[in-house]
Amino acid sequence: MLKNIVRPKREKIVRHEVVFMYDRNSGFGFPCNKTGELLKGEISERGLKNYQECLSHPERFAVYNEIQTYTHYYAPNAHGTCVCGARVELHNQYMGACECAECGRWYNLNGQSLLPPNQWGDTDYDY
Repeated sequence: MLKNIVRPKREKIVRHEVVFMYDRNSGFGFPCNKTGELLKGEISERGLKNYQECLSHPERFAVYNEIQTYTHYYAPNAHGTCVCGARVELHNQYMGACECAECGRWYNLNGQSLLPPNQWGDTDYDY
């Protein structure tokens, strides 16, 4: 069994964009803060040129220079310490199990030790 298992905590991710939409399906979105100031570290030079072009032509857009907020939730994978001392991230690498990259031990997604998949036997079951 893995030691020191850390179960994930769900994180709320909120991001904002200044949007310019031609219609419901096409347009531009530029990363910004909640007041609409561009996040210049997250936008390329070409993106800045596109932003300036959008600002220069309001007549092209059904939605012009509007701030939209997007919220989603993220939970990282649980992880723990293998008996060899390596950190193992519990993710579905193969049929609900994952392998320690250092020693090759296999664990299920609850951190319990498993035999390697080549020793699992027949996986074709008749129900």
